[in-house]
Parts: sequence; C-alpha cells; structure tokens
Amino acid sequence: MDATKNSLPTPQDDDGCCPRCGVYAHFDVAASTPLAYGSVGSMSQNVPVEAATVMRCQACHDAVVVVVNNFGQGMHWYPAPGAGPLDDEVNQDVASCYDEGMRCLSIGANRAAAVMFRSALSLFVKDKGGGKAIKERHLKSALKAMREDGSLHPSLWDWADHLNQIGNEGAHPEDYDEVTSDEATALATFVAHLIRHEYEMPAELTRARALTLPTQLESENHTS
Repeated sequence: MDATKNSLPTPQDDDGCCPRCGVYAHFDVAASTPLAYGSVGSMSQNVPVEAATVMRCQACHDAVVVVVNNFGQGMHWYPAPGAGPLDDEVNQDVASCYDEGMRCLSIGANRAAAVMFRSALSLFVKDKGGGKAIKERHLKSALKAMREDGSLHPSLWDWADHLNQIGNEGAHPEDYDEVTSDEATALATFVAHLIRHEYEMPAELTRARALTLPTQLESENHTS
C-alpha cells in the first residue's frame, strides 16, 4: 500500500488507499444498503446502524466493499487491506507479518497491528542483519547495529529512532504498552518504506540491469 497514505476509503471520505491495487485514489460510490437496524440515542430501533457500500477505485477500476457504522466510520473492508502488491523478492515472512499488521490496522486493532509490524521488523533483522544485530534483544538496538555495520540506510535508522513503539518490546510480548492509532500508523509507514528500500528497489534495479545488459552487449559487439 501507499507508504505515505494509509487511510482507507469510506462513503464520507471517498479518497483513500485501495485494498486491491494499493494506490491512493479517488473512489466512486456505486451502491449502498443497510445491514442492521437498531436504536441510536432516543431514536427508534429502525435506524440503520450498519451499512455496506460498494466503492469503485478510479486507479484500478475494481470495486471494494466498505462496512460502516451509523457514524459513517469504516469497520470492515473487502478485500481486507493488506500489504498490496509487494515484490516477489520481499522476504515472505516479513511480507506476511506486514500484511497481517495492515489488516489489524484497518479495523482499529492498534496493539495487534503494532505487534505484527514489530514482528516484521524482527524478521527483517534476522534476514538482513549481521551477527551483532541478530543477537540484540531489542529492535531499536538491532536496527542501530545494522546502521553501524552499513546494512541499514542511516535515514531509516533516524526514522526508527523517532518511533516510540519500536523500542518498547521485551522478552514478553504480552507486556506491550497501549498503542495509539497514530503510533500504529507511523509504524506501518516505516515498515512499508523499509520493505520498499531494502527489498523492492534492489530487486527492481537487478531486473532492470538484466534487461539492459543484452542490449549493451549487442551494441558493444556491433562497434567492435
């Protein structure tokens, strides 16, 4: 998903990140129907308290279903928002945790989302980190070790250093503190950028080089 815009579309806010294509786009409302009725305050029990709305993404032109409450707040999205179209070269364990974290974030399960994003970072350390980083108990220390040995870009470490929730994990994950929506979203954005920088961009450069290399060799053969 778009690393800088993690909000999802609702009928009240029809711009958001598409759960299908991962692009931040405008959505058109195609249809809407009440799902459940109940009482709201002093109003009768015939008031819609849940509704399903079909919204069509103007980027990929596919539709998503958004379930909202009586305040118009999004509760569920179909398909479930996830990591979007990640490159095949992204470590599958890292991608899986990121995807699950995004699903948690989409329903407001901020603590669960943070746990999955931290898990994605821990698996990234195991996949890309050196011996010192892997031995570190805390994520923030492990990422700092990767910065020091050159396996993590300094700008990513500087960003990680400002994320409150990265350094709060210990030996027992059940001891995690409360996580706000802003903290969970910031953590999601960081992990998305890390995946992009450390996995997807190198893979794209490798493929681009492989495509241009035959043309370069052919050109050299013609001039020799």
